[in-house]
Amino acid sequence: MPQDSQKLLQQMIQEYGDRVFRLALRYTRDHFQAEDIAQETFLRAFTHLESYQRDKPAGPWLFTIAVNLCRNQFRGRRETPVPEIREPSKDPGPELQYLEKERDQELMQALSHLPEMYRLPLLLKHVSELSYGEICEVLDWELSLVKNRLYRGRIMLKQAYESREEAVK
Repeated sequence: MPQDSQKLLQQMIQEYGDRVFRLALRYTRDHFQAEDIAQETFLRAFTHLESYQRDKPAGPWLFTIAVNLCRNQFRGRRETPVPEIREPSKDPGPELQYLEKERDQELMQALSHLPEMYRLPLLLKHVSELSYGEICEVLDWELSLVKNRLYRGRIMLKQAYESREEAVK
């Protein structure tokens, strides 16, 4: 492995490794599958390093690989993975911990009912913290479509979440 390629790959892993793993974890909800996807992402990045345009940020390129691997992992399955939205608080009391877990489960359930075309941009924006431009590159969509899908996805998520709350009352 040439020295500059090795250094570039190490920089990519340091800068994007955690975010790629978190995206895969939210998508798969399985720690081991997420590790496999993250490792495979960087393995593929290394094997296709010649196609990486070094004048552009590596993030969108890596997230495109990761998203495709996540999609391929669940292609053909009927059940869609339900991603988690956020990490639980570090040291909440038992009551807060229970309420947080319950709220997370409700949010995950509401999110699971969204079609992938709305769920995936929400994950990229709010979990992977990508910019609109980066999401455009990852999904190969126009900016107006990304904004539209995020807007509609948020509305659909809010409606699904509120309808679940109404059903509980």
